[in-house]
Amino acid sequence: MPITEILLKKVQGTIRKYQMLTSNTRLVVAVSGGPDSATLLDLLFRLRPKYDLRLSVAHLNHGLRGREADLEAEWVKKFASKLGIPVISDTFNVSALAKEKRLSLEEAGRRARYDFLEEVANRMGASKIALAHTASDQAETLLMRLMRGSGLDGLSAIPPIRDKIIRPLIEVFRGEIQDYCRENSLQPCFDSSNMETSFLRNRVRLNLIPYLSQEYGDQIERILFQTTNLLRQDSEYLKKETERVFRSVLEEKRSEGLVLNEEKLSCLHPALQRRVLRKAIEKIKGDLKEIAFDHIVSIVELYETKKPGQLDLPHGLAIRHRYGNLLIKKGKEKSLTFVRNLVIPGTTKLTELNLALDTELISASSEVSPQKDRPKRLGQQFISSGRWGSLRSLASVKKIKSDQISDFPEPEAWFDLDKLEKPLYLRTREDGDRFHPLGMKGSKKIKDFFIDVKIPLEQRKRIPLLISKDKLVWIVGYRIDERFRVDEDTKSIIKVRIRESHD
Repeated sequence: MPITEILLKKVQGTIRKYQMLTSNTRLVVAVSGGPDSATLLDLLFRLRPKYDLRLSVAHLNHGLRGREADLEAEWVKKFASKLGIPVISDTFNVSALAKEKRLSLEEAGRRARYDFLEEVANRMGASKIALAHTASDQAETLLMRLMRGSGLDGLSAIPPIRDKIIRPLIEVFRGEIQDYCRENSLQPCFDSSNMETSFLRNRVRLNLIPYLSQEYGDQIERILFQTTNLLRQDSEYLKKETERVFRSVLEEKRSEGLVLNEEKLSCLHPALQRRVLRKAIEKIKGDLKEIAFDHIVSIVELYETKKPGQLDLPHGLAIRHRYGNLLIKKGKEKSLTFVRNLVIPGTTKLTELNLALDTELISASSEVSPQKDRPKRLGQQFISSGRWGSLRSLASVKKIKSDQISDFPEPEAWFDLDKLEKPLYLRTREDGDRFHPLGMKGSKKIKDFFIDVKIPLEQRKRIPLLISKDKLVWIVGYRIDERFRVDEDTKSIIKVRIRESHD
């Protein structure tokens, strides 16, 4: 059977299965000029009488590939003109958008493309937008999300239909598309950026899937596609169940947010707990962008303590746990920033945190207890072991009975004074901060360190950092930097101790 007939039947089956089209539909078709979108437009043109379709073509030049992109735009216009279909095309500076919004080129291009398609649909009075995603794209997306870490919804990959968006080729594989183009002499454009392995999808497409096919069977792409279908069915069921359970857990709708019943929430399976929380956040925020798994876990930990507490999330979301209820509201996110020079010797007050840091200078040859034979003990018994907790044992630190200070497991630290550079100061955490944890080789992001030691999100912004010039010396109360530790060659020591202060 000719591939054209096979794909016409397959696409009709997909349209019927997902109820993508009704008769007399105005439809915008996104056409880049590549094999997938060229096949999509050609198939929909052939199916136009059956569904009484009124087609329009939308083409966006991302302004990234110069003459090659210009030739694609010309090809799309000629191809659509040959079929008698109107074309709306435009050029957009995706690089500028990526720079302005601090996005990857892929994400910036995706945003620009969807905004453009929505605009064209509104202009043409179209109720549907057809995209050329394929079954092969589904398989690639599953692998990409597995590598990045994703839940069930994410592993369901690309939905066949979402709002105005339909994907009639979602059950067609790339090999079938290539056969269709050859059989119908479509001669689509070649996008050289699809060969750039700097993009993860291209590496998956060009390297990983061919390797899996060679080593584990040539049906791997179809197996991955089938897996996305199974996962999507499970996800759709859980979404319906979440909606039902959400109504039973919802205690009250307030003007400022939603109140969930903690007892009912706690009785749910953990998978449903997380979904209910995501559902509540989505209703308040409008979407789940920048809401990560760690945020949801922090909310669960908040109400599992059975104590009053609060948690601030991105975009001004506020979580309040009071009297057996969980309030999720959109509030103003509190900004906590400070920079304070460290007084040596003496006391530095952090009034924003109701804390103070006391500093003291000590000679390595000092006879001050508990260091009578200190150089030997310090260099061999403690520091050489690489155990970061040993510093506190040297100082004979007494347990500080304070709810606030108890958040800091290591309230005292010792540093080699000669290794420090001025200015020496305290500040709040900044994006991208890194340090060299004591006892470890190499550097680590502070964000990753906080995750490893399970510090709640709302507590992280209240942990000051001690900085020497432009290097991090101490995550105050938690871990010092390997580069500033005391060793057997240390001559002068600075001891820093954190305490509560309400002055």
